[in-house]
Formats: sequence, C-alpha cells, structure tokens
Amino acid sequence: MDYAVTAELTPPNGVVELDPLQQEGIAAVLDRHLALVEGVSGPGDADIDVLDYRITVHPAGASVVLALDAPSLLAAEDAAASVLDELIGESDVLAGWSVAHSEVRITEDEFNRLAASDEASDVVDELEAAVEEALETSAEPAMDAEQWRARFLGLAPRLRAFGPEAFGGPGEPATLAAGALVHAVRVVTDEVFYDELALAVNNATVADAVGLLVLEELPPCYDHRYDAFFARAFVLASTPVAERLTGASWTPPRSVAEALALRLFVNEARVALEAAELMSWDDSEAVFEGFAARAFGDLDTGELYEIDLPLAGEVEPETAAQAAKLEAELHSRGLAFDQWFAPRDGNPAQHPYLDSL
Repeated sequence: MDYAVTAELTPPNGVVELDPLQQEGIAAVLDRHLALVEGVSGPGDADIDVLDYRITVHPAGASVVLALDAPSLLAAEDAAASVLDELIGESDVLAGWSVAHSEVRITEDEFNRLAASDEASDVVDELEAAVEEALETSAEPAMDAEQWRARFLGLAPRLRAFGPEAFGGPGEPATLAAGALVHAVRVVTDEVFYDELALAVNNATVADAVGLLVLEELPPCYDHRYDAFFARAFVLASTPVAERLTGASWTPPRSVAEALALRLFVNEARVALEAAELMSWDDSEAVFEGFAARAFGDLDTGELYEIDLPLAGEVEPETAAQAAKLEAELHSRGLAFDQWFAPRDGNPAQHPYLDSL
C-alpha cells in the first residue's frame, strides 16, 4: 500500500533560524540526495519503494514528505526515518541535523482521491461536523450551583498530593478548589483530544484554526508549532501531572510541557468555579496563589505568554532578528519549543513518543 510520510528535520542546536540562502542550500542538498534513493529494506527484508518526495524548507528546519510503497503504516514511518537518518549521516552539510518525527498523516491513495474529487470539501465538512457532534454529546450536563458544589466536594479527596494548606487553609474554599482541580484534569484532557481531531482533520496548526477549545491557551508565540502531532504529545506529557496530583506525594513539573499542562488545569479549575457561581475569578486567584507556589517549583512559564512576536512559521523580515534573539534567550533558559518535552531533571524516563519531538 502507498503511504505519504511526513517527517520534520531540525537543524543543530544553536541554529536559531535559517536565512534564505541557507534554506535554499538545504533544499538543494536534500533534493540531490533523495533523487538517488529508490528504496529501503523493511521488516523481514521486505523492499520498500520510495515513489516520490516533496521538500519544504523553512526558517526552523525542513519538512519532507516521502511517498512509500510499504506493507504497513509502521513500516512506512520507520523506513522514512531510516532514509533520512542515512541521508543526514552521509552529508557533511547536514551534520548535526536530526529527524524530529516521522508519521503517516494520510495514505497517498486517499490523498490523491480527495485531491481529485469534487467532494473533497464535503468530506472535510463531514469530519468537522463529527467533531462538533462529539463536543455536543460529551458536554457536561446542566447543573445548578448546589450540584456543582456537591460534585467538587466529592472529588476533593482525590487530590491527595496537596492538603488544604495549599489553598489557604482548612475550609470550604480550599475543598472546592481541590475538587475543581481534579474536575479540570478531565475537562482539559477531553478538550485536547477534540482539538487534536480538529487539527488533524484540517491538517492545520493552532495559528490557522478557529474554534479550538484549549490549545489556543498555550503561549501564542509558538502557535505555528501546535499541530495534531503536538496535541498527542501534549496529552502524554500531561498524564504524569494528573497522576502525581492524585498520588501520595508531589513532584513539580519535570518539563515545560508538564508545567503548561498544570497551568491549563489550574485555569480550567478557576473557570469551573466561576461558571458554577461558587467562587469569583478574583477570589480564586487568591486561593490558587499558594497552590501555584508549591506546585510549579522553580519552573516559570509566564514569560512565554509575554512574548508578542511569532517565533515559528513565517516571521516578518523586520522582526526576524528580534525573534531570533528571543528564541536564543529562551533556549539558554530551557524554555524554547524544542526543549518543552525534555525532562529538566536529567531523568531519561519518559514515553518513547516524546523522544521524537
């Protein structure tokens, strides 16, 4: 079966942005090498044919789409990564480059069928309608303030990692805050799944999409980097945060992605409390202030939200130098996008899916 595998190539550490001349050079090198590739060995010595390729080089790296005849999706992804890894190893110009990830987004046959069909837009509309239906059918049932109070009070004991003192001391406000935080974990997780589906259906990033539920609340300077692949990785990064909140002890976020997930949990908890008319936004800020001081440790992601320049995608020429400087400064503090999923404590134990980011 034919598969279209999309792979992202990233430049060496320290390269903040490729200028136009470098982009042309990288494109030429990739084109010259890929033109010579006819196939690669797959599982069980199966021959996987490279049918075609497309190259797009941008300031942050390069995107390569390989059309492969492979026995399975996994074999196609592995073969594409193998081809590109070998290409990088054989080229002095690409020394230090790496394959960030390699994934099948759509089979080549499906792509060609949709591209040639007058009904392609109808297919997309149907998928988008499915997303909307999923959102409507999974929405929280209507409840009044007393029902929400009972729900949050009932969930509060599940937040075992923190006692009432983290929310200002014993009392109902602390208990409501704890329960709302547990509730928020479920809501944010569901919303990331829905956003992932919307991005995948439209082959879009947050910068291009409308009507998303939660991913648009991440730092806007990297909106062009939040695609469906990122959304899946973000779910995996948020999982250990949720597990530690309900565990017997607390470990602060081990990565930027974990800290951002926790930030979304807190924000959703405050939204839920206000929507249920149990606590105003201003009042919840004071309640969660102490929690934030204990929970986030020394990992502060606040400055990412203060950046008003795009650091990914198409950067305006007049702001390119400033954006490159900001990116370098973030990298020096471990806050650049390519560092978000890397454990800051040096512990290599993490989900293998995150290794490709």
